[in-house]
Amino acid sequence: MLEIPLLSLVALNGSPKHGSSVDLLLQAMCAGAEQAGGSSMLVRCNDLRIAPCQACGPEPTTGYCIFHDDLDPVYRALETAHAIAVGSPIYFDGVSGQLKVVMDRCNCITPLVRAGERYTFRPRWPRTRRGVFVTACAAGQRYDMAERSVRGFLKWIGARWEETLVWQHEDNDLGSVATRPELLERARAIGRRLLESAPLQAEAQRP
Repeated sequence: MLEIPLLSLVALNGSPKHGSSVDLLLQAMCAGAEQAGGSSMLVRCNDLRIAPCQACGPEPTTGYCIFHDDLDPVYRALETAHAIAVGSPIYFDGVSGQLKVVMDRCNCITPLVRAGERYTFRPRWPRTRRGVFVTACAAGQRYDMAERSVRGFLKWIGARWEETLVWQHEDNDLGSVATRPELLERARAIGRRLLESAPLQAEAQRP
């Protein structure tokens, strides 16, 4: 079984391209976390072999999900994470399909459960993690709708969104954020801050 360090940054990368701007920014963020003395786990969603959510209903399993696939170690990493970064290009005003499948499968982290004659959502762990969104898109393109989705997702998996790092650009070159070293340094600084900051105080668990 994969051992996950307790003090860690988990970065979910929804870009389908290795070396893309989103990929480079998340790598820099992970490097910053390691500079702060922590560990990092970069998850490239495109490389995962996973099934899409089947909306199986309340209390489908005593574990995380009815499926056991490449998301099993990701669930464990999210549970022990100190902070979470979510990155994606903007496709049709939203996140990539690769990331969306992972987001949907994380519905089980705050599952719908029976409470007497009613149903309620019950988080599996406290909302004490810090979270950020990383994106790249064309200059002038909207990213607020994707950000809104990611902020809701972070809340669902026990994190609080704190900021968004965006690279808006005119070019169509792979990894063009490399021409903006100040953005890569900002990503490293965010990674350091996330790991150096104390966990958040647990909030009332209301998704």
